[in-house]
Amino acid sequence: MSNNIGILNYNKNQLIKLFNNIGLPKFRATQVLDWIYNIGCKSFHDMTNIGKELIDILNNNYYIYRPTIVKTDKSIDGTIKFLLQLKDNNTIETVFIPETNRNTICISSQVGCAVGCKFCNTGYNGFKRNLNAEEIVSQVLIVKDYLNSWTIQKNIITNIVVMGMGEPLFNWNNVSIALENLQIGNTQKISTKHITVSTSGIVPVLSKIINNFDYNLAISLHAPTNEIRSCIMPINNLYPLNDLLNTCKIYNKLHNKLITFEYLMLDEINDSERHAKQLIKLLHGIKCKVNLIKFNSWEGDIYTGSSMNKIEQFCKILNKSGITSTIRCSKGQDIMAACGQLQSQNK
Repeated sequence: MSNNIGILNYNKNQLIKLFNNIGLPKFRATQVLDWIYNIGCKSFHDMTNIGKELIDILNNNYYIYRPTIVKTDKSIDGTIKFLLQLKDNNTIETVFIPETNRNTICISSQVGCAVGCKFCNTGYNGFKRNLNAEEIVSQVLIVKDYLNSWTIQKNIITNIVVMGMGEPLFNWNNVSIALENLQIGNTQKISTKHITVSTSGIVPVLSKIINNFDYNLAISLHAPTNEIRSCIMPINNLYPLNDLLNTCKIYNKLHNKLITFEYLMLDEINDSERHAKQLIKLLHGIKCKVNLIKFNSWEGDIYTGSSMNKIEQFCKILNKSGITSTIRCSKGQDIMAACGQLQSQNK
């Protein structure tokens, strides 16, 4: 059993190939995946239509992974944060965000984060390792277990955002397999138009995958100039704004989708009228919208969030220029589940 392979680490085509290698037809792989992703099956023994012989093969070679829920915290706004323990005892955090017209899971892609943005609690606590595909996709599966939403009538999860701990493009192979698996089947399928991947802008990876990138793209921008961005996001020294925004223009040409630019409002750092005008100039010619985010404090932070008055004024300037701008309503602040607050408990 200890040498068994996690079946969640394979996408549909990979699993079909594995099954073919042991003489099993394609439809068997489809059946198994249906049990896992549409019905929420955690044991091969519960798969009633695949036969005892196949169940024995699966039990002898594979397992269906779930992390351990160490702790849950529930916010006054209904947001639930999950502290999940992995097989090597590292921990990650995953967040369920209920809203009136949709319910979103914010998932992590790394234990910690290697980017090190100075305003982010995750990066402050350092980087441990990448998550594998089963550790990424199982965050959604275990939240669905917890919410008891594995029924055709009650498909409670509508949206996935890869905005938790880590930089998804530093771990794209595993993230892409996990996202593919979340689109399996009909009853629990989450379409690409309801999946958003947020990146700090790893230009070489984004350029490589951009032709086949069918998800919504969110860029953690947070500054209108290279000087400011490099101060708060060291990754900008490797991939400066010109390179990043040129790649965004290519995305616009290839896909009929707006890019979301995330912009954290930091008092006297990036929140003045001058900064707003610089941002308008920077984003000229890009089909986009800007999400303004109020800074969510955490122990050890070095910044102060902009006042709501400043954020509203900044928003008005952008909208008046023709750039659609909204102020994100932060959820889960009281349980440290809002943007920039997630961390591994294994500091």
